Amino acid sequence: MKKGLKIVLLICLVIVAAASVILLFVIDREKESMTANEFCDEMEDEGYILVDVTSQYEAYGIDEAYIAVEQNQEYQIEFYELPSVSRAENMFATNKQNFKDRAGSSRVTSSYGFGNYDVYSLQSNGDFMYLCRVDNTLLYIDVDDSYKNEVREIIDELDY
Repeated sequence: MKKGLKIVLLICLVIVAAASVILLFVIDREKESMTANEFCDEMEDEGYILVDVTSQYEAYGIDEAYIAVEQNQEYQIEFYELPSVSRAENMFATNKQNFKDRAGSSRVTSSYGFGNYDVYSLQSNGDFMYLCRVDNTLLYIDVDDSYKNEVREIIDELDY
């Protein structure tokens, strides 16, 4: 009986240690932010049309703003580079709240943040909405949910 108890305790200890290591790895993971130029290059390589809308956002203190428009102009992906992390965090929080306010009672959400980034996604009322802040940048997506899988592929390509 004592030998069996020791084995069970040892197994539990190993499981707890392994879970701790995995948790530390996940919590400590950071994403690498991209510049506006890198975003433009990536999106052009994917066949998107890039539009510089920085002048429209200068009054809001945004350094650079680009819209990547899908070839058939069915949807767009927006990228913002802000002067500081705190400004990007505020923009993330504001847009997250805007998405929540627009959502219907039937919704699917995901929200998490680690290290230098935050992610929020929402699917509701036939729309797929996605925000990702990495350091002082923000990726903003608000598309018809029929484009969700296509957009998810781009999100993965960008690692945002």
